[in-house]
Amino acid sequence: MADVKDILGMSRSGPSQTDEKAPAPKEKKEKIKRPEGMSREAFALLGGSHPIISSQLASSLKKNDMLKKPKPSTKGIITYQYRPFINAARTDGLELLHWLKCSKGANGGIREPHDSEYPYAKYNKKVQLYKYNDEEYDSLIRPESGNWTREETDYLYDLCEQFDLRWHVVFDRYEWLGRLSAGGNPSQPPPLRSVEDLKERYYNVARKLLVSRQGREAAVANNTIVKHPFNKQVEQDRKRALAALLARTPQQISEEHAILAEARAIEEKRKAEAMAARRAAAAAAAAATSTTATTATGAAAAAAAAPRTTSPSQPGRPVAPAAAVSNGVPTAAPIGAAAMGLGAVAGGAPRALSPLPGQMSGDMRHPAEYESAPPPGIPSLFDAEVKPFKPKPGVYLRGAHTQAMAAQQAAAMTGGSRAFKAVEATLTELQCPAALYGPRVMTRSTSGAWLALRSEVIALHETRRNLANRLNADTDRAVRRPEKRRRP
Repeated sequence: MADVKDILGMSRSGPSQTDEKAPAPKEKKEKIKRPEGMSREAFALLGGSHPIISSQLASSLKKNDMLKKPKPSTKGIITYQYRPFINAARTDGLELLHWLKCSKGANGGIREPHDSEYPYAKYNKKVQLYKYNDEEYDSLIRPESGNWTREETDYLYDLCEQFDLRWHVVFDRYEWLGRLSAGGNPSQPPPLRSVEDLKERYYNVARKLLVSRQGREAAVANNTIVKHPFNKQVEQDRKRALAALLARTPQQISEEHAILAEARAIEEKRKAEAMAARRAAAAAAAAATSTTATTATGAAAAAAAAPRTTSPSQPGRPVAPAAAVSNGVPTAAPIGAAAMGLGAVAGGAPRALSPLPGQMSGDMRHPAEYESAPPPGIPSLFDAEVKPFKPKPGVYLRGAHTQAMAAQQAAAMTGGSRAFKAVEATLTELQCPAALYGPRVMTRSTSGAWLALRSEVIALHETRRNLANRLNADTDRAVRRPEKRRRP
């Protein structure tokens, strides 16, 4: 049967299996070749989730690359030679030996580096000493030498140069026994010099030499010796104070700490009391203002709620208030208080809206006077609030700074330039050009007083505007509120 199917060209599996699809061939996984130079165990740790590029690993892990010899330098092969050297910082010409880094050329010759000088000689720093000659000593130093001789001064300068102005070492090595060579009395012992005496002698001589060589003191004003001259008395007081501080017992230290703690507590208590007093004064002022506004509002509401009548001569216009009679002569009733809603007191006298000057003197916004010479630590300039202002380091013109602060006051005012015109009008009414344009000579006292005046006038106008707005709002609210009808 199979031969017949072969002759007819039919499949041996039969017609029923022709429709079935042949199984797809399995994809062959590419195997990554283990690179050279990597062990089998390390390569097995990579697994199938960490593919690697064999060419990159092979280029970085080849043993031949790691064992390659370095390329020869153009300078030659580095070699070290045991060579003698001289330290340039020494003055005795001592010659020592050390290992020196050299280069060996292709012809076998050894070349030393160009900077073969001893490298540590640059760290030998010397202090600058102001030495004198015979002429300078006779003209500048000798007249104010006191009990110092030329030989002892030379001896001091030699020690200062030898020990680089390390004063404790100089004092320890200082043994002046040259009284015989100086022509002194052999039986008289040499004067005992302290560290402060040695410092005073050296720095006084150096300062005179420095100023004399420059011609004037202003040319060397920034030099430390001239700017901060040595003061023997201050140095001795400082050492005594330091010795007393270090000699304190633990009991004294604890007592001082307790005193300081009590002083801090007292200072904090004073600050708290001052803060409470300021808050109480502010609360009292706010209560007084509220009472005044309430009284004015009640008067305005009563005037608005009163029945209106018309005048027979002028219809539509309220009848004028009745005239009061004083000593048989009729007088007109005060118009401003009732009409404006500001209220009045008994007897027709208008009510005062501002406190008396005696009441205001205890709560002033600014001091009455400003000092031209401020105390130490207080800046001499003012800000827009007339408080001491400490600017950034630099040069400032007081007049320009004061004008800038005045401009800030005007810009900070509510209402802008239109509202500030009223302030200018008030300042003009004072008939003093300095009040409007500023004082001609800007000292600390005049600039502070001018800024304080402008601040007071601005505060006055803002208070007037706020009070007027509040009274108008209260009046409108009282007029618009309907009357409650009483039941019979």
